[in-house]
Amino acid sequence: MKAIKLIEIKSELGCAQLGASMGSDAIKMAAHKSNSDFFAQHEIIKLPERNYLLAKKNQSPGHEKAKWLRYILENCQTACNTVADVLEDGHFPVVISADHSSAAGVIAGVKQAFPEQRIGIIWIDAHSDLHSPYTTHSGNMHGMPLGAALALDTEARDFIQQTPNDLPEQTKKQWQHLKELGGIAPKVLPKDLVFIGVRYFKPEHSALIRNLNVKLYTVEEIRKNKIEKIATAIYKKLEHCEKIYLSFDVDVLDCDVVSTGTGTPEPNGLFVEEVAELIQYFAQNSKLCCLEISEVSPVLDRQGNAMAEAAWHILNKAIMYRT
Repeated sequence: MKAIKLIEIKSELGCAQLGASMGSDAIKMAAHKSNSDFFAQHEIIKLPERNYLLAKKNQSPGHEKAKWLRYILENCQTACNTVADVLEDGHFPVVISADHSSAAGVIAGVKQAFPEQRIGIIWIDAHSDLHSPYTTHSGNMHGMPLGAALALDTEARDFIQQTPNDLPEQTKKQWQHLKELGGIAPKVLPKDLVFIGVRYFKPEHSALIRNLNVKLYTVEEIRKNKIEKIATAIYKKLEHCEKIYLSFDVDVLDCDVVSTGTGTPEPNGLFVEEVAELIQYFAQNSKLCCLEISEVSPVLDRQGNAMAEAAWHILNKAIMYRT
């Protein structure tokens, strides 16, 4: 198996709430509590961040529909280059990120490393993250990484026949730059994207999933069928992809059962062992080339360090097949 190399991304400029920058340390604490030396065994590449900007009273986050995009673009460029370097060196990158906007850079890095190969994405998340600055309601960039990867602009609003957000030229250019990271846009085709556990929808989300024909496995479908059956079906769907990137946002977990320790918790989600078993199956696939875990926020956890402990348990199950 390829050696694991850890990439730590603490930037939380794209979040709805503060606290995710502490997520990677909380996961390390959970590993230590379980008597694991995993984080001592593997090199950790720590990427720079500009979270101090959040504390500057007079610092503008930029346009309200693309908050902190200027700096998130910088963060994603660094993530892109780092992931590409790790892959080109023949290693398996495990990315632990604060907010999910970083996934735009991580996916770009995978594509930059394998520009001629077809990339599949397994997105385990309560949210589809398909927005763009033209379609977002909140302006939080953690809701847009797949929008960037699929090179989306106004499509979501076009589908529902609503006017897209009006953006200044600078924001349009920055968004275009984010879409084109690594020199290729789009990075992935809608038919090579699979959602697991997505359950929070605005009209734009539903319209995109329906019109782009993106496959979604709901919590109910996961419960109704055997995990092995679901994993086999996903392998079949992505069989034409040479490489697969897997993203696990912890908000896919049921906040009422598991933990509230994430910025956008959602009820009626998956349980820890369900996600652990799914990722175990995916980790055994030789096409899996990168794993990202995102959005653990221990300051929001009403159950101590429960979300980080859940994330560590799931990560630990996955790495059994990568070491």
